[in-house]
Amino acid sequence: CEYRGRCTVHLDAFHWVKRDSYLPQGSQGLKAVTKYKLGYDPVEVDPEDMVRFAMEKPAYMAQYSVSDAVATFYLYEKYVHMFIFSLATIIPMNPEDVLRKGSGTLCETLLMVQATQKAIICPNKQVEPHAKFHNGHLIASETYIGGKVECLETGVYRSDVEYKFDVTPSAFQ
Repeated sequence: CEYRGRCTVHLDAFHWVKRDSYLPQGSQGLKAVTKYKLGYDPVEVDPEDMVRFAMEKPAYMAQYSVSDAVATFYLYEKYVHMFIFSLATIIPMNPEDVLRKGSGTLCETLLMVQATQKAIICPNKQVEPHAKFHNGHLIASETYIGGKVECLETGVYRSDVEYKFDVTPSAFQ
């Protein structure tokens, strides 16, 4: 569940990690991001030991609990905040949308801004209707699963491309 409002900005650092951190898929958890981006190892506790440590070492568990909050704060301060607000100054979107939209949409929006400033005419973006119907029934999804394409031999072959070479042999010596 996310909060979105007119007067506040909710920036989730995890959206930045997924799109802009350039970390591999398996390294996008808080512990890995802290290690790679902030350069330190956060406090870790084996899930098997959590209940026992809560009873025997409550101060250590409090430190563990706070370490995630501290890591998130520093990640946000060092990377997310300035990056998103800087983009929001050149891309006409609010910071939440700058964070959540894909990089293709951001590039397209920036290009449209530049085109407008230079008085270049651009085609309107095609917008699909929210609901589609077929024979009076709502279409839940237009995608399908199935079908395959078989290619016995891949590549480009001489018969695919017309060519005529006019080579002077002395030019290669």
